[in-house]
Amino acid sequence: MNDLLVQWLVHVLQVRNVQGAHSFDGHHQRFISTTVPSYVLSCGPQDTEDLRPIKSLPFTMLAEAHGVPHRGRIPPILDETRVRRVNAQRCNDLRLTGSGGANRVMEAELKRLVMRSPFDVRLDKPKREGEETLLYTFDARVAWVAACHHRTSSRISWDLCSSPAVRLEPLFADLLPALSSDDRLPDGKHLRFSVEVGSSSDFEASPLQLRGVVKNALVEALASRGVASDVDGDAPDVVFVARRAGTPDARRTVVGIDVGGGARHRRGARVAAGLAPLRETLAAQLIMLSRWDARTEPLVDPMAGSATIPIEAAGLAVGAAIRHPADLPLRHLAAFRGLPNETPDLFPGTVAKIVALDADAECIPAMVGNLRAAALTGAAYDHSIVIAQQDVRGLTPDDIERLLPAVRNMQPGVFCFNPPYGVRIGGEHGEEELLALYADMGRALGRFSGWRAACFVANPKFVYVFGHRATMTKPASNANLRGTFLVFQL
Repeated sequence: MNDLLVQWLVHVLQVRNVQGAHSFDGHHQRFISTTVPSYVLSCGPQDTEDLRPIKSLPFTMLAEAHGVPHRGRIPPILDETRVRRVNAQRCNDLRLTGSGGANRVMEAELKRLVMRSPFDVRLDKPKREGEETLLYTFDARVAWVAACHHRTSSRISWDLCSSPAVRLEPLFADLLPALSSDDRLPDGKHLRFSVEVGSSSDFEASPLQLRGVVKNALVEALASRGVASDVDGDAPDVVFVARRAGTPDARRTVVGIDVGGGARHRRGARVAAGLAPLRETLAAQLIMLSRWDARTEPLVDPMAGSATIPIEAAGLAVGAAIRHPADLPLRHLAAFRGLPNETPDLFPGTVAKIVALDADAECIPAMVGNLRAAALTGAAYDHSIVIAQQDVRGLTPDDIERLLPAVRNMQPGVFCFNPPYGVRIGGEHGEEELLALYADMGRALGRFSGWRAACFVANPKFVYVFGHRATMTKPASNANLRGTFLVFQL
C-alpha cells in the first residue's frame, strides 16, 4: 500500500509542470498531510519525549527510499529557487525620502525646480508612502534635476524591483532572475558597487544578512550580463539600496540604485560645525515652510552659528546645485546618457538679501569658512550676505537696515533660526535661563511688525514662552531629537 502511495505521488509530480509541483489543490494537500505523516510514523521508533510535529519527507526522498523508478530526476528540495513561483515585481519609480512629514515640502520644491530646468517635462502627481516618501514614475530628466538640485530630501533612489519576501532564501530566489533580466543595470566590463540597507525592521534577518543576499544576487546578475564586479564600500561606482517599503498592509523588499549621491545633508560646504548644527535638509525645509520670497524679502538668521540656514537660503534663492553629474553614478547608467554635464543655477539673476548674526564672536570664523566653502564670498556677495556679531535680544529694525541698507526698499522680511534646545547647548545655566532667552527673543522680534518668524525647536516649552501665536506647526526631527517646525506672523 505504501509503495502504491509513493508511486501515485511521483506520477502526480511527473504529469504536473515543475512550478506547479508544490501547489496541489486542496484535496491533494489534505490527502498528503493526513497520509504521509502516518506513514512516516510507522517507519521507525520515535522518541516518546519528543512531541514536536514530524515533517513529511520530500517527495523525491520518498520515491528513492522505495526504489520507485521515475522519468527525469526531480530537482532536490534545496533547489527550491528553481521551482517556486517568482514573486519579484519590476519597479520604475524615482523615490524621494525625507524626514517625517517632509512630503509636501519635497513635492513643492521639486515642482519648482523642474519648471525651471533645461528640460521640457511634465511632473505628474507623486504617490505617497507615509509622510516622508514620494514616488514619481521614473523619468531620467526629472531624476537628474532632483539628484543635482533638490535640497529638502534626505535620499534619492531609483527603484528597480521588489519582492514580498521577508526571508533570505526566497528573497534571493526572487531577485536573481529579476535583476539578471534587467537592462537598466550598469553595463560595461567592470563595476565596483556597494549595498546599503535602509529601513528593514520587519525583515526576518539582520541588516547585515539582508545586505549579503542582495550583494550575492547582484554579483550573479551582473555576471550573467557579462559584467565583472567587486564589492567596494570605499569608492563604489554605484550604490544599491535595499529597504522594506510600501503601505502597512502591502510591505515589500525593494532594491534600487542610489542616484542622489548618498545622504543629501552632506553638502560638502560645512568645513566648520557648531556644537549642535541643524541638518542642511531641515534648514532647507524650514526656509521653504517660511514661504520666503528671495526676490522681495530679506532673510535674517539671528542665531546663525555655523551659517547653515543662510547658506541653504542662498542656494534655494538661485536654484544652485548641491551635486554635480560627475560626482553621481549617472555616467554608469544608460538612462542618463545624453543629459547635461553642467549644472547652472536654475534661477539666475536672483540677488538674495541675507543677514547672519550670532552673539558669540567665536562663531564668526566658522560662518566665513563655511560661506567660502559654499562659494558665497567675494565681491559678488558683499551686498547680498552680511555677517555680524549681534545678540538677538537687542536687535532692532535699524540694526538690520544699517547692516543691509537694501532692505529699506524691500517688503517686511523673514526670520529663520534654530534656537538652542537645552539638550546639547543652551542648558548650561539651567532651564529657567533658557526659557528667559526664549521670552526675550519673542519680545525682540516683536519689534519687526509685519515680518514672519520660522524656526525649528526641540523644546516643547518654547511655543509657550515665545509670546507669539504659531500660524503653522509641523513635527520633525533633527539627529534623533524630536522637534517642531513653527511659523509665526509678527
